[in-house]
Amino acid sequence: MRTSSKRILSIGLSLLFFIGILLVYGTLIRPAMSAVGKTRSLVASKETLFNNQKNAVAQVQDLVSQYQNAATLQETVGLAIPIGSHVTDAMGQLYAVAKQASVSLQSFGVHSLPLEVTKEALVKRLGKIEVNLAVQGSYENIKTFLRYLETNVRVATITSMQFTPLASGFIQNIAQGSDNYTLNLVVQLYYQE
Repeated sequence: MRTSSKRILSIGLSLLFFIGILLVYGTLIRPAMSAVGKTRSLVASKETLFNNQKNAVAQVQDLVSQYQNAATLQETVGLAIPIGSHVTDAMGQLYAVAKQASVSLQSFGVHSLPLEVTKEALVKRLGKIEVNLAVQGSYENIKTFLRYLETNVRVATITSMQFTPLASGFIQNIAQGSDNYTLNLVVQLYYQE
């Protein structure tokens, strides 16, 4: 065979291979690529949906835990500022504080003050119980009583306080070595309507 025939034959074979490659690409590869593209887009959309649902579930779990924390907070606030005046509970707490501090409760008087006015509809109004107390004991025990009253569960505010020696005079008290004093207090205890 001559070289020119070999060239024409090799060009023809190359052309046939090229046409075969185009046919294979058109019939096999191109549809497979489009199927791969559709599958990839389906996987991407499902992955996005999964991530969105996962985030939504995480947000719901956070809200549930916040709600549980709010319920715990509500219980804590309910102890510090109870719903309703509960005067007997307040007096029981004051008596327990006095007993714990080793002071004797000499007298007490209780009366309720009017509820505070609030402009917000959903906010509960605060009420106050005013308690007039007289306790007797040593200086250290009275100081302990005030510390315990300050750290008591129920919120209390001391509005006035008068500290006097039990004997007739302060100088006589010091001279005799007496350590008994009287503390007159006006304490306001808070509650929710």
